[in-house]
Amino acid sequence: MAFDILNIASRAIAAQQLALEVTGNNMANATTPGYHVESAVLAEAMPSPDPTEPNALVGQGVDVLTVSRATNAFLSRSVRTQQSILGYDQAKSQGLGEVQNIFQEPAPQGLAETMNAFFQSWLTLSENPTSVAAEEGVIQQGQNLSTVFNQMANTLTSQIASVNQNISNLVTQVNQLATQIAQINQQIVTVGSSQEPPNNLMDQRSALVDQLSKLVNISYAPGPDNTMDIYIGTHPLVSGNQASALVTTANALGFNQPAWADTGAPAAITSGTLGGNMALLYTASGSSGSPPGNGYLTGYLQSLNNLASAIVTQVNAQFNAGYTTSGTAPSQPFFVTTGTTAATMAVTPNLPPSDIAAASSPNSPGDGSNAAAIFNLSQTAEPIGSLTTTYGQYYTTLVGQVGMDGQSAQNAANQDQTTLTSLSNALQSATGVDINQQSVQMIQEQQSYMAAAKLVQTQQSIIQSLLAAVS
Repeated sequence: MAFDILNIASRAIAAQQLALEVTGNNMANATTPGYHVESAVLAEAMPSPDPTEPNALVGQGVDVLTVSRATNAFLSRSVRTQQSILGYDQAKSQGLGEVQNIFQEPAPQGLAETMNAFFQSWLTLSENPTSVAAEEGVIQQGQNLSTVFNQMANTLTSQIASVNQNISNLVTQVNQLATQIAQINQQIVTVGSSQEPPNNLMDQRSALVDQLSKLVNISYAPGPDNTMDIYIGTHPLVSGNQASALVTTANALGFNQPAWADTGAPAAITSGTLGGNMALLYTASGSSGSPPGNGYLTGYLQSLNNLASAIVTQVNAQFNAGYTTSGTAPSQPFFVTTGTTAATMAVTPNLPPSDIAAASSPNSPGDGSNAAAIFNLSQTAEPIGSLTTTYGQYYTTLVGQVGMDGQSAQNAANQDQTTLTSLSNALQSATGVDINQQSVQMIQEQQSYMAAAKLVQTQQSIIQSLLAAVS
């Protein structure tokens, strides 16, 4: 019986020692990113028959079954889903915030002011058709307008190229994270076959999955031997210790499109930072194989091109009409005919003021009627892209759309962050380290340890007393 008591006490000391180590480890990792609080799971040891009373079972103390790791599957999934949504809206917000600087209106020497100055120069010429200064002013204002269009288009094109490169870089990051997760899956299988589930490896994998969820929409499911399988859409990204690779291919618009290396099919990416960057450039291809459409930035560039093309085409047509009415053969157009995009728009080089004079006064020298007609182009609804509206109204609508899109993305990102913070706090409460709670736990474990030690001390005193009595 004496040895049974010592056995019970030694079991208790060992169990409480381990519990204290687990609690101490929790407190040491209270601020470690991705750490999940652990607990020593204690259970009564299997009782054994009493040698003096065969029909009686005597307890054998306590055992540590395992060291468990706190998890909450629902909150973990909710947080990761919300991280993907936030990543998507933040990427959109950042891209749209930068493009708002291009369409900042009203602004000195902005497109609205420069466009107005260009057509006003034609009105001035119509009132002073023989003024060489007015003729030169028309050329100068045309060049100014072309320059503003060129600068806006080049800046927007540069931003589009930067976003396109982001897509390639983000695909590389997704592949790297997938490879690391697959490697940890293998380590978990290897270590788990010889001892308790490796909680530290699971924490590392959880942190990697969190990072992955910020980049792209994922779903996941438990695999054998504590592994985790991860999917994008229905295609596996990680399966056990194997990772599938994403590549980028040029889509119908010429932009980087994430696709699966094994099948070549476009990846079903709908959120995350990667999804947000894709949305800036293009919409996803349809299920029937329809080509992608313009995204936010490419849509703005298309609208800017529509406006530039309308001005070039319609001003040139009216400009040449002056020659036709006067019976004079057209010398050359006002704008270069091949420059029908915002980036290529340009006044015909070395256009002499005499050509302006000839085109502006078709009926008689100095009547200025055609110059007035060119000015009137800005005052009447004209075909622009798929719309019929004035140049000023078209551009005002475009600026308003850029502003609304940017504000909407910013509002969505702010709301996403609020929701994520709430979910993260709930997850932290369920799986993170509460210092106050761990402090109380440590005191309880210390008291249990001291009680077990006291039992050993008491048993030793009893044995010594017995030995003294019989000696």
